[in-house]
Amino acid sequence: MELMNHLIITLPMIICLGWAVFFLIRCATRNGEMRVSGILFLFYTITTILYADHWLYFSGIATYAGEWSYRVVNLCVYPVYYAYLRALTRESKSLEVSFLLLPALAMAVLFPFAKHSEEGLIWEGANLFARICFAAQVAWVWYRGYGLLNRTIQRMDDTYSDDRSHLLRPTHILLQLFGITAAVSMVLNIIGREPFADDLSVTLPAIVMTVLLYCLGYVAAHTTLPQETVTEDTAATEEPVQKEDSIALMQKIDRLMREQRLYTNPHLTIQDLAAAANSNRTYISNAINRTYGISFSQYVTRQRIAYAKMVLTDPRYQTDKSAVADAITLSGFASDTTFYRVFKDATGETPLQYRHNNLAKASS
Repeated sequence: MELMNHLIITLPMIICLGWAVFFLIRCATRNGEMRVSGILFLFYTITTILYADHWLYFSGIATYAGEWSYRVVNLCVYPVYYAYLRALTRESKSLEVSFLLLPALAMAVLFPFAKHSEEGLIWEGANLFARICFAAQVAWVWYRGYGLLNRTIQRMDDTYSDDRSHLLRPTHILLQLFGITAAVSMVLNIIGREPFADDLSVTLPAIVMTVLLYCLGYVAAHTTLPQETVTEDTAATEEPVQKEDSIALMQKIDRLMREQRLYTNPHLTIQDLAAAANSNRTYISNAINRTYGISFSQYVTRQRIAYAKMVLTDPRYQTDKSAVADAITLSGFASDTTFYRVFKDATGETPLQYRHNNLAKASS
């Protein structure tokens, strides 16, 4: 039983080491985005050191170096994780991550003095400082991380007409797992390691963190976003379009959509629409938002739903199956799943229900 407990205590360290090697290989083979993979390698290297210190501590092999690295590395985990979120969403580099790493630097310098001080008050003050900084880091990264991902979602809505939720789903899972990990880490950090003095009491947190760290790595390894999502528009710094210009531009866009049926292209982007309207993506996005109060993706989806309704209620279709199949393909939806979900959200009915109800009304 004691051997099993010791093995469980090593699991977080082993998982982190495995992911560190994985992302190092990905960097070396240039498989995936180098910046993202490099930061993930750094993140899992840091967490490997952190949980190696945990293992040494709970195995009774605690050393001065281990105590120092534990307190310093613990204050590096969430700043580096935040650097990963910035890289994932392709935010430009900033001093924000460096600022978040300042407590780790302070603790690296403060720890030797506090440890060798004869006054216990200094030692307790150093530990309190570390815990307060850690809690502040978690809160900051959690809040800012939500902002980064929400802005990325908005950019995707303003760039693509087809539903790319399959690209965002892992990001949402990642954020949820990050929240759980943050909450668990904050609780454990406030409690400290001392209450978990024996192997039996430390196994549960070890199992929880092992699962979470593995899931974080798995989701991160499978999360990619298209480059166009965050490509800055060259016109973004131009003067904002005026209300009158928005109305005129929107009339032009509506006419193009109606006459050329641009929405039937399942991969239509705002750049395509801007080219057709002889405008730029910033003006197009502003015009849609000012006129209808919705995103580019929502605007195109409205066009597709309207066309799908026409197809579904066409009496020339002899079978429901052929009517629904054509409603999906001819209106520009990229997948059946997306069509059924979006149609139900827009009409409150399934495509078959809508077809039957409206055919019945037409014949009565």
